[in-house]
Amino acid sequence: MNFKKYLKKYEPVLRNFPEIANRFLRSERFLVHLVSLPFFGTWLIGFTFYWENQTVRKYSGISFLNFLYFLGFLLVSVLVSWIPIAGPWLGNIIHLMGILIYLGISGLLLYNYTSAKKIGLTIPERHLSHLESYIH
Repeated sequence: MNFKKYLKKYEPVLRNFPEIANRFLRSERFLVHLVSLPFFGTWLIGFTFYWENQTVRKYSGISFLNFLYFLGFLLVSVLVSWIPIAGPWLGNIIHLMGILIYLGISGLLLYNYTSAKKIGLTIPERHLSHLESYIH
């Protein structure tokens, strides 16, 4: 019985829900959050479908470079883990550093977009400019 009462109370909001959800899913704010999340491959959505949006393309590029940084740390950790005795420990430490850097850059991307304060990511932005000059 209570469900029908709540349904009647929120009917004006629920009537426009598909339009509101569609508008939100196509907004730049949602797209930047989506491509900046620390999930592998979300940057590909920004590159594939929203290439013409400059902000989404920038954040997709930095997220892609963040993914490449993580793969680099993973490769180095595998190579270091072959060293006898101390190698597995060092490999795990390098892998942990890669994870923390990956999550840190993703968090800074989200913070930079949502906050008025900007923290400069100079190395990823420099690498992004090199990558864009190589592409174009």
